[in-house]
This record gives sequence, structure tokens and C-alpha cells, in this order.
Amino acid sequence: MLLIMSCQAVLGQSQETKIIVLNDNGEPFKSVIVESVENKNESGITDKDGVAILNLSLNTFIRLSFSDMQKLVKVKSQTINVKLGLSNKKVNLGFGMSKSTEEITSAIDVVYFDKLEKSSLNNPSESLYGQLSGLMVLQNTGEPWSRNATINVRGRGTLGNNAPLVMVDGFERELASLALLDIESVSVLKDGTALARFGQRGANGVLLITTKKGEYDSFKVEVSYDQGWNFPLREPEFLNSFDYANAVNQASVLDGNAPVYSNQDLIGFQSGENPSLFPNVNWFDETFRDFGTTTNMNVSFTGGGSSVKYFASLNYQNERGLFDNTTLDDRYDSQLKYDRLNFRTNLDIDLTNTTKFIVNVSGYIDGRTEPGSRDIIDALYSIPSAAFPVRTPSGEWGGTEFYGNNPVALVSSTGIRQPNGRQIAANGQIIQDLNGFVKGLSAEIALGYDNEVNYFENRLRGFLYESLSFTRDPSTGDINDTTSTIFGNETDLGFNNSFGNQLRHTTLYGKLNYDKSFKESELNTSVMFHQDKRVRDGQYNTFLRQNIMATASYAYKNRYFIDGVLSYAGSSVLPNGDKFGLFPAISAAWVLNREKFLKENKTINYLKLRASWGMSGNDIMAPNLDEQAFANGGGYLFTDNNGSLGGIRENRLATQGLTYENSIKTNVGIDMELLGSLSLKVDAFYDQRKNILVNTDGAIPSLIGVATPIENTGEVINRGIETALRWKEDIGGFKYFIGGNFMFAKNEIIEMNEEFQPFDYLRQTGNSIGQQFGLQSLGFFKDQEDINNSPQQLFSVVRPGDIKYKDQNNDGVIDNFDVVAIGYADSTPEMYYSFDFGFEMRGLGVNLLFQGIANKTVFLNTKSVFIPLRGNTTITDFSENSWTPETANTATLPRLSLLENENNYRKNDIWLARADYLKLRRFEVYYNFPQNLASKLKMKNAKIYGRGMNVFSIDSIKETDPEATGVGYPSLASYHLGVKFEF
Repeated sequence: MLLIMSCQAVLGQSQETKIIVLNDNGEPFKSVIVESVENKNESGITDKDGVAILNLSLNTFIRLSFSDMQKLVKVKSQTINVKLGLSNKKVNLGFGMSKSTEEITSAIDVVYFDKLEKSSLNNPSESLYGQLSGLMVLQNTGEPWSRNATINVRGRGTLGNNAPLVMVDGFERELASLALLDIESVSVLKDGTALARFGQRGANGVLLITTKKGEYDSFKVEVSYDQGWNFPLREPEFLNSFDYANAVNQASVLDGNAPVYSNQDLIGFQSGENPSLFPNVNWFDETFRDFGTTTNMNVSFTGGGSSVKYFASLNYQNERGLFDNTTLDDRYDSQLKYDRLNFRTNLDIDLTNTTKFIVNVSGYIDGRTEPGSRDIIDALYSIPSAAFPVRTPSGEWGGTEFYGNNPVALVSSTGIRQPNGRQIAANGQIIQDLNGFVKGLSAEIALGYDNEVNYFENRLRGFLYESLSFTRDPSTGDINDTTSTIFGNETDLGFNNSFGNQLRHTTLYGKLNYDKSFKESELNTSVMFHQDKRVRDGQYNTFLRQNIMATASYAYKNRYFIDGVLSYAGSSVLPNGDKFGLFPAISAAWVLNREKFLKENKTINYLKLRASWGMSGNDIMAPNLDEQAFANGGGYLFTDNNGSLGGIRENRLATQGLTYENSIKTNVGIDMELLGSLSLKVDAFYDQRKNILVNTDGAIPSLIGVATPIENTGEVINRGIETALRWKEDIGGFKYFIGGNFMFAKNEIIEMNEEFQPFDYLRQTGNSIGQQFGLQSLGFFKDQEDINNSPQQLFSVVRPGDIKYKDQNNDGVIDNFDVVAIGYADSTPEMYYSFDFGFEMRGLGVNLLFQGIANKTVFLNTKSVFIPLRGNTTITDFSENSWTPETANTATLPRLSLLENENNYRKNDIWLARADYLKLRRFEVYYNFPQNLASKLKMKNAKIYGRGMNVFSIDSIKETDPEATGVGYPSLASYHLGVKFEF
């Protein structure tokens, strides 16, 4: 009777269960495979309504699968509503490996195209600000073709090159080579297990880019058009000619000399009655127009049949820069121009039921135009408003013997340079199912070839410029004689062509996979050989890398997961016999919410603990360090004619035992989902980097007589914490979200072969990489008596109003032994964070992304902006609070000076400033047309939007962008209008 009752109880547990699957848009999801985890024979496929019906027991699990999407769902009732979308895609691990998010034991974060495409910036790297936890993306300024963002993974961990490896569809390629709208997802690999797979290439972190693929039995066309307007984010405010002349006189008097400009000169500048002799030119306004423009047009085709999937796209983008007066010569237009055509075709072909062939072909053709002169921006930061007019009354360009670089003339009358680039990237892959021989066995082989070349077409010319000088009547001060002097050369357009660099890049890898399912366990293993060869023109520009790698993953009861990696990788930059290294790693995860004690918990939807340990390397170094270097030697005179012949001499000594940097990474993390709407990730990490290449000047005396070798004796540790938090909810059609990322990463130099320092406070060792050092100021000298009663300052002659420094070692002298650590590092901030929020209702939506940094210190040494008048340059309003006898009690800056003044213009706490900022990186206001209206327009979906990028910055540096404090093309705030249609 007990046996019968127990059987009846067991049989009663199974019941007909209806599973309804929807996609991210809330539409029925057809052809999704639904199977019971406990009973492999119980499975089904969703119909056109997204419905599958199975006999299931309560509190068991079902697995939903479609293409590369996978999701595990607990059976809690007879009707289950499930959403299957982008967040359920398997995460790319590199080399053709992927896992569902639930199976991952490593520290990995991923962002998909739905977030990336909210940016309208043409460079894909600029769509990543604040998008991925652990990924630090910092803006760089420059011309349209050179705005690659600086990318670091978990801060900085080495004294050498810290650039992460970027892989596109399994092949090393540049992120900037892609069109943003071709990207499906970006994954960042951060911990030891994820990075050990990449051997000597993994220590700096890895970015994995996956491009879009087609879909079976479908056809879709997407067309988009985006028009943007670019405005300078900040421009320095240079003084007008009258204020400039007063500042010069003030500086000259405080230097102990007579004023440079007379009272009549000052009146001439102030009145503006004779602009030829007393000009007042705002060179930024004369050289730049109010805004530039950018255009991005894209068309893509996605679809497939029963055995073929395809994605094809064409993308055209251009940008027109900020220069004005670019068509004064009707033979050319010297505006900054960038035009680029990207193309891509991705094909997935099922040759047979067991053989799949994948081929991707992409590339671009670009052309750019820039003025013939490369000195325009430097001239803008140098030429005073009072130097000369844009043009003289005779129609010639203005200039002087000292100032020959008229910015407007440099734009308009120096011809043009036209670099052009071409790239083709192709890869093919065959995946063979070998179940017929051994169940669970499969094989892959892939080959990639990239070719990139640049060439230049230049049409350059020179121009004349005229200098006007005058003399005054000694008695009246009236101008009585004006002299004109012509400088320069009026040369016609000269044509010259040149061939730039060429890259040939070949990649080959082969892989065997073995997958085995047990009753409650799954085992996945792979063995791979990978080879990568890059060849550029010129000597010592061939690099070959090889990697043999094995991985194993084991899962038990969908609750316990463990991964192991063993990589044996080598590089041609290392000496024979020491080219290869071994890189082991192990990681594990535990999904607690599937344990009995949490199964019925309604607050915790998902809870996973992770831990990992692993080794990886960094082989980015100069070639031939293990060989004795030679350099040109002095000439030798011989024979009766004293003929000479050059020789060679010993240079840097060879490095003994040259090897790669070795990174040992430890990571612990937690993933949580609560209340059906809240997701949380927290990771703590520790990275010990050894064998870093450093100079040995501090360890080997200079008496050796030659340059000392570079050795693998450096060591750095980098540790920190990162978090990602997001709340997402749909309340009656009102969808909203709020979330953010935060990372704190602090590194410390353990060893760098630093030379002996007489005082510990001078040592870089023990500080962060790039730690700022400078003198500590004590205000400004009040008078000569104050100077006489203070420690002697040896940098230059000191006068009242100069900076007074603290004598750190109390030796009565201020010199380089009084430098101390001030603030933070200059390159990589310790904190990087972002937060975003948005909502959508009835198709109308708004979203904003803010991103900021903290704990970074920069040296404010930009000429004319922060360091004025030095070398006869100009001055901005930043210096308005400089020291004078009248402002001695309130001044925050030292006195103005026309001299080099090494005492004032060196690193000290006056010129070292915090570069912390909070920027509105992106906002979007959009409207998705209702389906019924879109269908009337013969479209499946339609969207219009307005966007802004880099709109404003909250920071303490008001004169420049805190990410661009030097002399350079302006940082840009951009605003866009666009439309996107889907057919």
C-alpha cells in the first residue's frame, strides 16, 4: 500500500504545463526549444504564438534555447511566461567558445547593440563610456580620424604597455576598424581564468567584439540616417590686445625692466582706430567657424533560408571640421574632411547536417583632407591678439619676422594633405560535428587574413606675409613713418605622392571539442592550437605568436560549476629557448538559489558566488632587446685630405633572461537578482604583475660607459573592487530603468630598479604608477627681505611675487631634493563610475548616461593658457589673479613674467590640479512609431530620435576639457537628429 501511494504521489507531480515565450519587444517567440533539465525526453518547440506544452513537475527546471540564446527557468505553476532576449545570449569567451551567463565562473561583463547604438559617435570606442563594469574608457581629442578612446581594463597594472587585446569575431583587429551598427555585442574579460586562454596576450585584459549575424527563414532591411552638429566643448579665452599689452607691461615691470608698450600704444589698442598697426584679433574666432557637421548613413540586410544565414551592411560616414576660410584658393578646400565607407558580409552556411561553414568579409575605404600646415593649433595657442592683423591693407597676410605663423593663412594658403586608407579583413571557419565517430566530439578550423595600407597625396604651397612697423615722433608721440617688410615665399601648389605603411596579418587556429552529458552533470572540453602573424613594412616589424590551449568545464546539478584552463603560449620577440610560458587557471561558481534552503525564497531570484585564480602574460615590448645594440659612432679623419668615415659604437647592453610580464590574478565575485527587477554584481580583484621591463640606470653605475640594459625586474600590484547595479521594471506599459557602474582600482609600484634617493619621500617605489611629484608652495615672496630670510631657491633668479617653496629636508636650499608626492597619478584615475536612467511609454522614451572619474591629478602646463607669455606667447583670463604688489594678499598665481622663470613654471601644487569630472556622455529622446502606423507606411518598425554626446562637464578646470588640457584640436559636444526604419 505504501509503494502504491508513493507511486501515485510521484505520478501526481507531473502536470501539463504551458510555456509562453516572448522576445524583448513582447512579441511571441517562435521556434524556441524547450526541454526539461531533469527529464531529457520531455521537450518541445514553441509555435507561432510562442507556446510550448510539456508535462513537468513543480520546482523542476526547464531550459529554453534559440540560436545562441539560453535560459534556465524554474517551474512554479502550470502556466509560465518567459522573456527570452539579448540578456540571455551566450557570452563570448573567445576562440569560438561561449557560455550562458548562468554557467560562467569568470569575471565577464557584456553590452549589446541596443545600448551601444544609443550613441551617434562614429568611432565605436566612444560608445563604450561607462557601459561595462571594469572597463575604463577615457576620451581623447583630435581630428575625426584619430579620436580613439584610451581603454584600460581594471585600471593600470604595469609600468609598460597597458593596452588590452581586442578580438573581433575571434581575430585580433582594431575596434576603430568597425562600423558601430555592425556590432552585436562587446564583452570584457577581466579575471585570471578568462584571460589565461590568451597566454602571453591576456594580462592587460581582453575585449571581445561579436558582429551581427543573420537569422534562418527571415528577411529584414534596416535603413538609418543620422545628421550631427559638432561644437567646441570649451575654448580658452585669450585676452584682447589692450589687456594683453597691459599684461605684457605688468610682466616686464615685475621682471625689473621698462614697459614694452607706451601709453600711446595702449590707447591705439583700446580705440581700435588703426587695426593695421594696433590689431585686436581673436584668432580662434578668425580660424574656426561656429560648428562642424557629421553624417552617418547605414543600410543592412539580415535574413536567411533553411540552411543559410546572412548579414550584410553598407555604412557611410563623414565629418566636416571646424576650420573657416578654407576655400579662399578656388583650387582646393582645406577644411578638415573625413569620409569613410564600411562594408561587411557575414555568412553562416550549413553545408550538411553536420558541417557548418562561416565566412566573414569586411573592410573600409577612407579618405581625409587637412590643411597643408600642421602648425595651426600650435599657432592658435601662441599668437597674441596684438601681434598683427589677419591681412594688411595691401591684402597680404599679416605676420612679423618673429611670428610667421598666421593661423588663418596656415589654414587657407598652405595647400592640402590627403591621406587615404584601405583595409580588407576576411576569415573563414569550418565547424564539423563528429558525433558519427564519437558522441559529443566536434572540430573547428579557422583562417583569417587582413591587409591594410595607407598612401598620401599632397598638394602644398607657401605664402607671403607682410609685417608693418612704425616710428613715433619723439616730441609728440605721433606715428610719422610706417615700414612694410615682406617675408615668406609665394610658391604654387606642388604635388607629391607617398606610400604609407602596410599591414599583413594572418591568423590560423584549430580546435577539438568534446561535450558529455551525464544524469546530473555536464562536461565540456576543448583543445586548441592558435597562431598569429603580423607583418608591417620596415625592419624588425614581423611578429609571430603561438598558443596551445586546453580547457575543461564541469557542471553538476546546474548549481556547481568549475572551469580549468592550461595555456602554453610563445612569442617571436623573446629569445630562443625562452619564447614560451605556461599559464594555468581555475575558477568555480555556486548558484545558491537552487539549493533547497533558498528554493522557496521569493526575494532572491538568482544568487551566484564566483572565485577564480589564473596566470596570463604581456609580451608587448620592443624587438631585439636580448641582442647587443649598436649606434652610429664618431667619425675618423684619415689620409692627407683629412677624409672622414663614420663608425659604430656600443649602445644599450643586451637583456639577459628576457621574458614576458607575468600576471597572477585573483578574483571573487557575487551575482544577484532580487525582487524580479534588481540585478547586482560585485567583484574584488588582486593582480600581481611580475617581470615588468624596467631600466637599470638606478641599479648599475654610469661608470660602465654604455647604456645599461633593460631587465625584467619590475613588479606592480593592482587591487580594487567593482560593482554594477540596475533596477528595471515595466508598470502597465511604463518602462523605466536606473543603474550604474563603479570601479576603484589602485596600483602600487613594488619594484622598478629606482636609483638611490637620499630621502624616502623622493621615491616613486611604493607609489602609484604616474604619481605626480612637485614642490610644496608656501605662498609668494612679499619683498626682497622675505627672499633674503627664506631658503635659497636655485632654479632661477627670484623676485617678489615668485613662488616660495617649503624646504622639505631643512638644508636651507630649495632644489630637486625638496620634491614630494602631490595628489594622485596623472594618467589613470583610481575611480571610474557611471550611472544611467531612462523611461519609455507609448513609444516615447528618454535616456541619459553620465560618466565620471575621481582621484586623478594633471599638470596645468599648457602654454598661454596656464603658463602665459613664456616665449613671447599670449595669455588667457586664467591669469587674472596673478600676483602684483596691489593684490599680494589675495593672489592665487605667481607674478607674470616675460622670462623663462624656471622657479615658477615647474611642477608644484599651484599647477597640479584635480582632473575629476562628471560628464553627460549621452542623452537620447526618441519616439517609436506604433505598429499600426508603421505598417501603414509599409514598415515593420520606425524610430526618430534626437541625441547629444559629451554635452557638458562638471569639473574644477574651467579653461579646458579636463580630459584634454594640452594644445590640440578642440573637444567636441555633438547633437544629432536621426531616423531608423525597418522593413
